[in-house]
Amino acid sequence: MLDWQIKPLSKKSAISGRDIAPGDSVVCAVFVDALGNLDRLDCHADEFDPSKVNGKIIGRWERTVSANPEEDERAARRMALSSSEDFFVSLFDDSGVRADESDVIKQMLALLLERKRILRPVGRPSGGIQKYVQMSTKREFDVPQRNLDAELIAKIQTQLGNIII
Repeated sequence: MLDWQIKPLSKKSAISGRDIAPGDSVVCAVFVDALGNLDRLDCHADEFDPSKVNGKIIGRWERTVSANPEEDERAARRMALSSSEDFFVSLFDDSGVRADESDVIKQMLALLLERKRILRPVGRPSGGIQKYVQMSTKREFDVPQRNLDAELIAKIQTQLGNIII
């Protein structure tokens, strides 16, 4: 199985070019650009404006930058996994904009987070939906289930190239 993680936080804001430093509040937004590719934008929370994003936002989250994630590889991995979890949850946020590919992305991230024991499946898939529960919050998610063939996975992996490692 593929082991994807969300790419680490940028060192500079995509909007202003200001350095992103420990303690800063940062917004991360994943969007579909005009060519249909997924991309990610990191910026200071005080400068985030959805109208400045060159595409359709499909997920966003906010976090405070850790003081030393680069010094501790385990902390960096936890931060990347936490970003994956935040991105997954943001895909289900009612205020978020949805894209056609988001069902497949939801399914693939759910599988990753299930493998990392952040999500747990509840029962078996029914009617094209698999119910998952987030272990930390007990929140339930209905994740659409599609037939993930190699071609579809390769297409999504190419599209996710700007946001995953």
